[in-house]
Amino acid sequence: WYELIPLFSYLFLVGRCFTCKKTISLQYPLVELSSALIFLLIFLNYGISWESLILAVIFSLLIVISAYDILHSEIPDILSYLLIFFGLLWTFYFLTINRNLDLAGFLPYIYAVLIGGGFFAFLVLVSRQKWMGAGDILLGAFMGIFLGMPQVLTALFLAFTIGAVFSLFLIAFRKKTIKDALPFGPFLAIATVIAFFWGKQLLAGYWYMLM
Repeated sequence: WYELIPLFSYLFLVGRCFTCKKTISLQYPLVELSSALIFLLIFLNYGISWESLILAVIFSLLIVISAYDILHSEIPDILSYLLIFFGLLWTFYFLTINRNLDLAGFLPYIYAVLIGGGFFAFLVLVSRQKWMGAGDILLGAFMGIFLGMPQVLTALFLAFTIGAVFSLFLIAFRKKTIKDALPFGPFLAIATVIAFFWGKQLLAGYWYMLM
């Protein structure tokens, strides 16, 4: 049991199995650390509540999708459909408690879905899946359902910015070349988390700098 404590066991074992000395993949401590940080963020913002439960499921699915995309360069549709379902659940819950279940309340999310899913669908069709994978379409649609307008625009901008910086870092250290493909799901997941918790502040700061 003491070899299975999240994060701590990896540190105590110095990244190697105690019995066979085989290297333990960095995937495990990274998933454990990201899960801990996200659950902490949820708790600090929503405490112990139904909102926290829904968000914990959504962000856990994003972590699983990110890890799967890194390992296999694809996003399973079943995980994306689950994300969309819980994204809809969150949006209906949010609109219900704010008594905004009318066309005006839904429009920002409808626009966001068209932008999020439509943008990636366009890239996939134009490039014949050379620029983006088909799985990114469903993930983009989820981002629209979950974030709405204008946060989905913030998330898309962040995803491409973070992805570009990370790619340049890999190229600079000769880990990748400019022709190599890079899974985009993790960048979309990171951008979704940032936009959800700090999207309004980022937009306010951006408009403040323009004024």
